[in-house]
Amino acid sequence: MLNRLMIALLLTGATQAAELTVTVLGVQHAEGKVMVAAYKAPERFLKQPSAVAWTDAQPGSVQATLHDLPPGEYAVSLYQDRNRNLQLDSNLLGIPTEPYGFSNDAVGKFGPPSFEQARIVVPQEGGQITITLR
Repeated sequence: MLNRLMIALLLTGATQAAELTVTVLGVQHAEGKVMVAAYKAPERFLKQPSAVAWTDAQPGSVQATLHDLPPGEYAVSLYQDRNRNLQLDSNLLGIPTEPYGFSNDAVGKFGPPSFEQARIVVPQEGGQITITLR
């Protein structure tokens, strides 16, 4: 009986996770890696990602897939970590010096866009989005 319950729980959990494939356009150089992160809630945006994927940078476009996302609303951010220091580098004014982007190709006026501007919906069956590096 316990085995059946465990199997049912595992199958239920497996069917509720979605994948989001992110196509990144505008990669200029094959330097470093591209980091893609999905954030589930506004208060976690740009602080605590729900999922992260890395892929090698290649001129033109690259793809990364975020796995095991519960269906729902997310905002996605990404950047090309050219020097592989695991952070988005910026100048003294806080302006990024490495290419970056957000879902919906959202742009903030004086800083990053809001969660709402970058908000997308990941359905049960998963999905695909395209983001252009800036």
